[in-house]
Amino acid sequence: MRKLISTLLVTMAFVLNVTAQERIISGKVLDDRGNPAEGISVVVQGTNKGASTTANGSFSISVNRSNTLVFSGVNYETVSLRSPSDNPTVVLKVKTNPLDEIIVTGYQTRKKRDEAGAISSVRAAQLENLPSVSLDKALQGKAAGVLVQSNNGIPGGSINVRIRGEGSINAGNAPLYIVDGVQLNVRNDAIFTQANPLAFLNPDDIESVDILKDAATAAIYGSTASNGVVIVTTKKGRAGKTRFNVSSTIGVVNPLTRLDVLNSQEFYQLRVEAVAAQLNVPVTSLTAKQSALTLLRVTGASAFNDAQADSAGRSLQTYDWQEAAFRQGKIRTVALSASGGNEKTTFRISGSTELQEAFVTKADFKRHGLKLDVNNKATEKLSFNSSINLSTFFQNNPFATDGSFLGSPAFASPGIIPTSPIRNPDGSYYGIPGNTPFSSLIGTLNQNIIAVNEFRSGFTRTNQMVGNVSADYKIFDWLSVKAFGAMDYRLVQGKNVTDARTPDGFNRKGLVQVQSNWNTNISAYTTLNANKQFGTKHRVDGLVGYEYRQENNEGITASGDGFPTFQFVSLQNAANPVAVNEFKTGFKRTGVFANVNYNFDSRYIIGLTGRYDGSSRFGSNNIFGAFYGAKAGWNIDREAFLQNSNVISQLRLRFGIGTTGNDQIGNFDARGLFGGGGVYNGSAGISYTNLENPDLQWERITTSNLGLDFGLFNNRITGAVEVYNKKTDKLLLDQPLQSTSGFQRFTSNIGKLDNRGVELTLSSDIIKSRQAGAFNWNLNFVFAYNKQEVKELYGGNMVLPSDQSIRVGYPVGVLFTQKYAGVNPATGRPMWIDSLGNNTYQTALRDRVIIGQTRLPDYQGGLTNRFSFKGFSLDVFFNYEYGRLATDGQANFLSENLARINTLQYFYDNRWTTPGQITDVPRPNALGAETKGSGAQSGDRTWFKADFIRLKTLTLTYDFPLSSLQTKLGITNARFYIQGTNLYTYSDSYGYDVEFVGTATGIIPQSKIVTTGIQIGF
Repeated sequence: MRKLISTLLVTMAFVLNVTAQERIISGKVLDDRGNPAEGISVVVQGTNKGASTTANGSFSISVNRSNTLVFSGVNYETVSLRSPSDNPTVVLKVKTNPLDEIIVTGYQTRKKRDEAGAISSVRAAQLENLPSVSLDKALQGKAAGVLVQSNNGIPGGSINVRIRGEGSINAGNAPLYIVDGVQLNVRNDAIFTQANPLAFLNPDDIESVDILKDAATAAIYGSTASNGVVIVTTKKGRAGKTRFNVSSTIGVVNPLTRLDVLNSQEFYQLRVEAVAAQLNVPVTSLTAKQSALTLLRVTGASAFNDAQADSAGRSLQTYDWQEAAFRQGKIRTVALSASGGNEKTTFRISGSTELQEAFVTKADFKRHGLKLDVNNKATEKLSFNSSINLSTFFQNNPFATDGSFLGSPAFASPGIIPTSPIRNPDGSYYGIPGNTPFSSLIGTLNQNIIAVNEFRSGFTRTNQMVGNVSADYKIFDWLSVKAFGAMDYRLVQGKNVTDARTPDGFNRKGLVQVQSNWNTNISAYTTLNANKQFGTKHRVDGLVGYEYRQENNEGITASGDGFPTFQFVSLQNAANPVAVNEFKTGFKRTGVFANVNYNFDSRYIIGLTGRYDGSSRFGSNNIFGAFYGAKAGWNIDREAFLQNSNVISQLRLRFGIGTTGNDQIGNFDARGLFGGGGVYNGSAGISYTNLENPDLQWERITTSNLGLDFGLFNNRITGAVEVYNKKTDKLLLDQPLQSTSGFQRFTSNIGKLDNRGVELTLSSDIIKSRQAGAFNWNLNFVFAYNKQEVKELYGGNMVLPSDQSIRVGYPVGVLFTQKYAGVNPATGRPMWIDSLGNNTYQTALRDRVIIGQTRLPDYQGGLTNRFSFKGFSLDVFFNYEYGRLATDGQANFLSENLARINTLQYFYDNRWTTPGQITDVPRPNALGAETKGSGAQSGDRTWFKADFIRLKTLTLTYDFPLSSLQTKLGITNARFYIQGTNLYTYSDSYGYDVEFVGTATGIIPQSKIVTTGIQIGF
């Protein structure tokens, strides 16, 4: 009996203890965008006890303190929560099966699994928080086959985007950009700076970017799609409670590097050696007088005692012009959005403001934007959609965007001779014209760039409106009609003031230049859309449509000089009107198109596309062109033999072939034109300025593409491999004419060009845990290889007569020059290799050989590693290029060792000084002809491998856990992050930056940026 009572007491104590540990908890489940997740299963692990979430994502369940809750749902990744708190908020990540993503393919959206074309997609999470003023720069390294290169580091400046190489030589190579259905004009209309029209769009407003890379898909856009299509879809409102998001960023901007140049003592030594080489005598044999003359050249002083010359030269003061020219810039951004609605109407409104200062003054960027999207379901059959994006961005004009301008701080600051002072003893600027007494800076770079940059002024302001409105009417469940109209309007106004206190404005008593440019781009289309299911296995969808686009561009420029004082900068105060110019131009396009897709049992896909386009840019005999696309796909993973595979999760084979056209030439290249403005016999005259070519026609590109999409081990590894062949026929080229004809050239269709390549996209969840807050590691790798070859030129020419860099059998932009042989160890003189293979001091044209390609890299891509643990995540993104030669115009000047400007430390340290020395840097020479001289004599000495690997972004993010207090306040997400951009670059470049396209002479380089930010949703 006693034993029975003891047993009952123990059992009751156990039950009471368990009962005391159990409690009812109420929580909420959200998706990774902060939206309530409905229908999520909430189960106590190891039991049958469970619940499910309601429409607002909430749940209640009885649990023990030591229990583990398991949250799971269709299209969501499973999460386990151990020992849950009383009011937990759980965030579930949406499953990322790449083939189930919705993509935009041209006038319609489709599942990626149902599309057989070559399309790369970039999602919002990959674009958020980047300190990129424009969308195109944010795409760098994110999509295979999409090459993004900076032309300069001007905030809001233009960049170079190429999709699968360059399909043209003379015609444009820029892709077509479409934002919410609006085809944009991306021409730079600014005169005084580089204004990127894509800068109107805040990257944080972007939902997704789909890039059509093959003609089979892009053929639906016909004449504008030859260089690929970038389709941008912005964020839209969703039905439900109004949700607010606010974000703010602050940061600092610094130069990537400062060029390591000589101090005054090193420069004096260099000058002494240069004079000795000029006189062809040893340095030790220079007389005291010759050393004194050298010192005079270095300092600009009026006289020196010969005996004191050398000691004075070695005690010269050094002035750091880079330190004076550069500063630490800053970044500030604020953005606010609200979205919501009901079953009938949804909306999203967002506003943003951004300031980005360059590390060189007078190149700042400010943007203010407002975006509104409204969608209304008027009836069960009729719906309306509208979007408008208003923006204004203001840029300070830099001294120059390119070119070796003496007053440009970015170009001149490292090259000014270091003995030149920046200010006079009284604090005024040294070397300013008009000062008494006047002392000019010595050397070639003889302007005080600090004063010039402070005195001069100017701005470029762009006001832009991109908007659209559309109506959809459902005729039947499977048939609908859509009407769409859009406008891309841009007004660019600029003013540039060359101050009378600067060398360029002193004799002119100031110069003021102004511009206004209006661009109106109107487009409209109508489509009839069908999507019909036949039985359980057959589905047909497609559309037919008509499109019209018209663009008008007009502008006015004026200038005047002769101002009473430098304080007067309005054009009406000019004593001398210098010039007034006005222009107006435009073009029209129209086309009809059709697309049909057949899907059998979600296994076999066939798509056909056709378009018939007309462009006003072509000759009267060839205004219209026909383009087509055909593609097929096989979802192999849907076959019975792979249904139960534990290795292959998804497998799809695709093939496509199609044609597109290119009309990116002058609006009137095919027409015979007269021009005015001349004077004949004292009266205004006109002349014949352009030769008519009625047979001018479309440049045509034919692309074939073979692709394989795969997923392994329950999609722990996913990726795609693409192989393509891109052939351009009827190249639009400028053909030279005999000068006796009265014309220099005319545009014609003569030539062929090929691009072939391979692309790889790979994503892997290297470490993936289902436990909430556990450590995860994801890797994404993007690789692209492109080989370009000129196949044919007009008249059987193997070389384009007007451009030696275009040669049959080689890529466009091949380097054809003499090969540098290094330095003669005995004399220090530079040598080249002649046509017989011998070393020579003097080169000839016959000595030139093919060195390499200069325009496009062979390989390029990016690598992203994402590590996450609890609320922290670390994203490390590298981008890279390999296989291109480049020359840096600024570094070339600083490598001369001539002592007319300063010199890079590397060339000083490695210069030839004594007989027998082995080096590739020649001796200094004041004459300079043997060191640099003409382009023929420099050969490939000034070219280097432009290969690089860059730590593009490093981002540390912390997502705050949503406590009960935050839940009561209505906060749905809170995030803090710190990010570094362009932190480290591995390359062989001597200059500021290896990434630039062109010669990098006088440009403002890219910046090293560190930002911190916070995002809050409620």
